[in-house]
Amino acid sequence: MKSCGSLLIGRWLAQYALVACSVIPHLIFPASPIGEDFNAYTDYCFGKTGQLLSLRFELRTAWGWGFREEGPIVNGILRPRTSEFFNTKDELAVTKPEQADDVPEALRPHLYARRSRLPFAKLLSK
Repeated sequence: MKSCGSLLIGRWLAQYALVACSVIPHLIFPASPIGEDFNAYTDYCFGKTGQLLSLRFELRTAWGWGFREEGPIVNGILRPRTSEFFNTKDELAVTKPEQADDVPEALRPHLYARRSRLPFAKLLSK
C-alpha cells in the first residue's frame, strides 16, 4: 500500500491511499467521529469515473467486539461477500453480541455513490 497523505477535516481524520487493486484509488477514513465506545472505518473503492464500486466497512467497539462487511455495490446497494462479528482481541468470528441491537445505525456503512459526494471531496486531488 502506498500512502498518499492525510487530511484533518474537523473531527474527521481522512487518510487516503492508492491500493494495489488494479489502479483504482481507495479512500480510507473514519466513518464516524472518533468516539469512546466505538470507531467505524470504511475503505471506499471508486472507479475511474468516480462511481462507488465496492467497500470494506469495519466497526470496532470498546466492548471487545467488532463488525465487518465487504463487497461490491450493485445498483446503489452493498451486496456483502463477507459480513461477520468478531472479537477485537484475536479477530476471530463470534456470534452477534447483545449490544449490537443497541447500535443498529453504527452497523451500517454510509454509502457515497460517487467520489464527489464525499464530505471532503473538494480537498482531494482530481
